[in-house]
Amino acid sequence: MRYEFKLPDLAEGMVEGELVGWLVAAGDVVKAEQPVAEVMTDKATVVIPSPVSGKAVDLPWQAGDIVKVGQVLMVFEAEGSAPSQRTHAGHVLPTDDDKPAAAAPVAIEAKAVAASIGAAGAFAEAAQVASVPRGSRALAAPATRRLAREMGIDIAEVVGSGPGGRVLPEDVTRQAHASAATSPSLSGSAPAAWASAPAARASMSTAAPAPKVATWTPTAKTTEAPAEERQKLRGLRRAIYETMARSKATAAHFTYVDEVDCEALIVAREKLGAVSKDKGVKLTYLAFIAKAILLTLPRFPKMNASVDDQNQEVVLKKYVHLGIAAATDPGLVVPVIRSAEKLSLLELAWHIQDLGERARTNKLRPDELKGSTFTITSLGKIGGLFATPIINHPEVGILGVHAMTKRAVVLDDDRIVARQRMNISLSFDHRLIDGHEGAAFAQEVKKYLETPELMLLEMV
Repeated sequence: MRYEFKLPDLAEGMVEGELVGWLVAAGDVVKAEQPVAEVMTDKATVVIPSPVSGKAVDLPWQAGDIVKVGQVLMVFEAEGSAPSQRTHAGHVLPTDDDKPAAAAPVAIEAKAVAASIGAAGAFAEAAQVASVPRGSRALAAPATRRLAREMGIDIAEVVGSGPGGRVLPEDVTRQAHASAATSPSLSGSAPAAWASAPAARASMSTAAPAPKVATWTPTAKTTEAPAEERQKLRGLRRAIYETMARSKATAAHFTYVDEVDCEALIVAREKLGAVSKDKGVKLTYLAFIAKAILLTLPRFPKMNASVDDQNQEVVLKKYVHLGIAAATDPGLVVPVIRSAEKLSLLELAWHIQDLGERARTNKLRPDELKGSTFTITSLGKIGGLFATPIINHPEVGILGVHAMTKRAVVLDDDRIVARQRMNISLSFDHRLIDGHEGAAFAQEVKKYLETPELMLLEMV
């Protein structure tokens, strides 16, 4: 008998799946529950078992094809006059002849496995989850089935109280209590009257409280959908969404982390901070970090470049437009200090202060948010231990600055002292920058920060 096997709903909300590959060929004779195909959903790759024993006569799809739920996945010539009605769990599977006209297509619940066509030996547990007549496979979500297995309950014996007779978690828990009332073990099956008479079930559940059971059972949770809100990706968040995705999909990210001793930097800032304050400028550590980068970039010209992926060219910049990432309520923005290599430490501090204030008040001009050639991102006081910053595409490098904290340090004479230190993390595009180059760049920046007086020799 010809049997059309339709793609089942492998996960709640599944609309379609991508055929990864066939595990059988046209003309092969297969047995019920033998793996026949691998299908990728949006959650996992699933091995689908055959629902019948017979010959595979038509495999109309090719690897990479998108098959919608309910479409014919493959066609069998089933053994005998009708397809086998036994599933993996031993329950009756209705045939096309005895299935009600309004019934949904038979669906298969399968466990996710690795996406490997050769993994024919690892196949999913077949379990019907479509709406079918009572006495055949119960209508229940995978989580509910798992709960029933853990509690030793035969889900086929549970009367569902959900829409269309769907078995809910509380139905399973209620059945477990009822079974415990007539048996010392949760593994016992419920009386026949329980499965066939809802009124009797309600009477039983209210007549007396369920006895305490030594075995732990999870508390039934509400089946109502949790509150949620959908927000359209718009404006700045959409731009961040697209830029970050493009960067991760394009650049081969590599991150190098190093630790900086900040004792000398603290002293330098305290001495120069009083002078800058008189001029109305707040001299931050970020200004020193920016200057250290600007003094280091000429020795590593590829770090101040971009990649033209379309033409496969490296564009070396003879100027430095320094991006300083700033957190705002709508999202992260990167104001740009143009020709930053020409600025003094005090001028850098002024630009960082000005751009930061205008970023927080949404007063930046569009031209001040584009064109950067290298970017600094700082998490400030919440900087944590270290992070792996995402490159600001199409740049090839970004430096992350983390919190300055007091740490125990072992000196050369083995004394242990407390010193202010911070981590820096440099992410770079490994397609252009080799690992040793990135490490050398970070260490050069570290040298300037640990010995800030060296900056005086090269400051503009």
